[in-house]
Amino acid sequence: MASQLGGFQTICVKFSEKSCSYHYLYFKNHITRDGDTTKPPNKTLFVVNIPPYCTKGSLKRLFSSCGAVKDVFLVKQPGSTEKDEAGLVIPSESVKGFKVGYIVFKKSSSLSAALNLDKSTVRVLSTEKSPIPTGMKKWIEEYHMQYPDTKKLQLEVDKFMAKFDEDKEKSERVEAESRNQADDEGWVTVGRGGRNPAAPRLDATELWERKKRKKKQALLNFYHFQQRETRREHIAHLRKKFDEDKKRIAEMKSARKFRPY
Repeated sequence: MASQLGGFQTICVKFSEKSCSYHYLYFKNHITRDGDTTKPPNKTLFVVNIPPYCTKGSLKRLFSSCGAVKDVFLVKQPGSTEKDEAGLVIPSESVKGFKVGYIVFKKSSSLSAALNLDKSTVRVLSTEKSPIPTGMKKWIEEYHMQYPDTKKLQLEVDKFMAKFDEDKEKSERVEAESRNQADDEGWVTVGRGGRNPAAPRLDATELWERKKRKKKQALLNFYHFQQRETRREHIAHLRKKFDEDKKRIAEMKSARKFRPY
């Protein structure tokens, strides 16, 4: 097979030494326009057609002969990636099926060495020293990954809470130090702590805005008051007219006489 195809370099791999079938990976220098700092163009190798059984460890071992590998990203489709922090509670979901990868080297010279790899050599992904789990063994490992070790989980929780308490104590200390101290513009920060919290600091602009809103609200309430008075007067006028009509109808009935002709 040709060593280059559509701008991509090719490298032949197989699953293990006993495998009779071969697979080709296509790779080239990574070029991006989104400014992703996690994958610098001069140190990142873009790899496609990665088989489902290939792992980050096998890719890192495959290209480590070119130089130190800083990180490996495996995604379903090309694009920006976010590095997930390792955790014990919710393990990151692996990408299913064929995928694309980004091999980030520590040095630019390692990327040049990867682009000049010997294309005639068939490389093995799963070795005796670093085997790729398959079948029942892989399912058992995935099952155990769903339930982290309780001791390790407790250590992680304790570590997180210790950092949280440290950050909270640090923020409270900084707030206490800045309290009742004038800044460059002469403002004094008033703290909210204690039994009787102090009122927040207000500048002249905010006070003026509050006064304008209060005045506008007062005018608006007065307008509603006028509407209510107008409605009351209208209802009283209707009732008075109704009583007058009722009285006039009663007088007409009492004055009515029988006139057959």
